[in-house]
Amino acid sequence: MIARMDELLKHWADQHRGQGMRQCSPIGKMVEFGGIPPRSSGPKGSRDPLNLGEMDELAWQIEQALQQLDDRHQVLAHEHYRWNGYSDEKARRLGIARRTYYDRLDRLHEALQSVLGDQLRKQTRA
Repeated sequence: MIARMDELLKHWADQHRGQGMRQCSPIGKMVEFGGIPPRSSGPKGSRDPLNLGEMDELAWQIEQALQQLDDRHQVLAHEHYRWNGYSDEKARRLGIARRTYYDRLDRLHEALQSVLGDQLRKQTRA
């Protein structure tokens, strides 16, 4: 397991669960800012039609990186980080042995680290 990838994926999952996300309702924004909130910094006409809140930049980069991975890695990321339960249960739901579950989790971390490294190299070149 790569500790930094584990931390990033936990942050990504927290954002999906709504922890750390900004309020979208007018009353929620007023409570958050203690009065009239500042204008949105999003693009003109930007909306959140499902009223789910905004994912922060780091979680969004993780989301984009995960979408570049194969389906098996994406399913494992969602299963391990977004759903509660013990690893034995999760492995059973995926139809794999516990040891295989952790081997695949290691490979997920390695693949994610590779994609994020590629993204960083592209950004520094630009």
